Parts: sequence; C-alpha cells; structure tokens
Amino acid sequence: KTYPRTGSHFGFVTYDEIHTVCEKIMLVQRDFGNRKDRKNARLKYTVDTLGPDVYKAKVEEYWGKKFEAERAYEIKDNIDHFGWTTDELNQHHFTCFIENGRVENTAELPQKSGLKKLAEFFESRPESSGSFRLTGNQHVLISCVSDEELDDVKKIMAEYKLDNTNFSGLRLSSAACVAFPTCGLAMAEAERYLPVMISKLEEALEEY
Repeated sequence: KTYPRTGSHFGFVTYDEIHTVCEKIMLVQRDFGNRKDRKNARLKYTVDTLGPDVYKAKVEEYWGKKFEAERAYEIKDNIDHFGWTTDELNQHHFTCFIENGRVENTAELPQKSGLKKLAEFFESRPESSGSFRLTGNQHVLISCVSDEELDDVKKIMAEYKLDNTNFSGLRLSSAACVAFPTCGLAMAEAERYLPVMISKLEEALEEY
C-alpha cells in the first residue's frame, strides 16, 4: 500500500512567490488528502489519487496564478552547511546541529535551554528580526541576526553549546525516524539507537 515516488514537476515560480505556492500546495493536501488512513496520508498519494495535472490545477486555483514553464535547474547537494554565514543584507545566520531533529537538554548539550534563552533575547529587543528556521534535514537555523546582536548571540550560543559543530561528517549527515516507542508502525529502534551506532561506527572508522 505504501511505495516510493519521485516528485512531479509543476513549473517555475519566482523567488518572491515560493512561500505562497508552498502554502497552496499544502492547502490542497489539507483539503484533499486522506488523513483517516495513516498509510495513505502522505502528499505523494494525494498527487497520485488526483493525478499530477489535477493537483497542479488545484494549486493554481488556490493561488490565483499559473505556473510558468519549467526551467533548467541543477541540484548540487541537499546537505546543511553548519556554522555562520552572512547574506546579501548583512544579516547573520547560524545552522545548529540538532541530532535527529530532537531539541532537548542533555549534560553535554543543553540545546533546549539555549534556544529558549535566544528566543527571550530576541523578544526583549523590539527592533530585532532574529528568528528560528527549520531545515529540511531537521536542524535549526538561528537567523536574521544583526551586527549589533551578533556578539550577544554568540555568547549565549557558547554558554549553551549551540555553537558546537565539532562532529564527524557521518554524525552531521545522520538522521533517523522516531520508531520505538512512539511509532505504531515501527518494528525496531531507530532514533534512540542511532547516536550509539554512529559512535561505534566512528570508532571502527578510526581504526582504518
């Protein structure tokens, strides 16, 4: 009943319309997706049930515009680039490593408390545009940090070890679904065991 599926091409949209089109795609899924059957609830099954052309037409109906013809593109990678980067508006962004996408406090990495502290810092500054964003790989971007805020943000991050990206490439690229004990479809451990397995693999790789 479940199966893999590659994406369907709808066409081209301009940069400033991306967020709007993504919203309309999800609204069509909300209105026409099968939320009663978990095995059939994902968007790809709705696309197949309606047909790509019908799904596209529904998105255009919700959007009120038409997709432009598809243009040539190249996907070079889908990894997250950890650490600081500065954009064309001179705002600073930091990608934090969040193992398996689960924000929590541990003795080694009190990330939950750190993110809360940053949120309180941004909220205390009415002029701040600081925010959080989630990446497709389940990590967290601390975004839109101004020059004036940068030193304070770095201090908070260092205090709560949010600036720690000193992990192996294997760990930085790893991810797992929840599986036991949350998922009713799971037949084995995944998220809870993956960090342990990565550590064992790292030790084995060091030998070679």
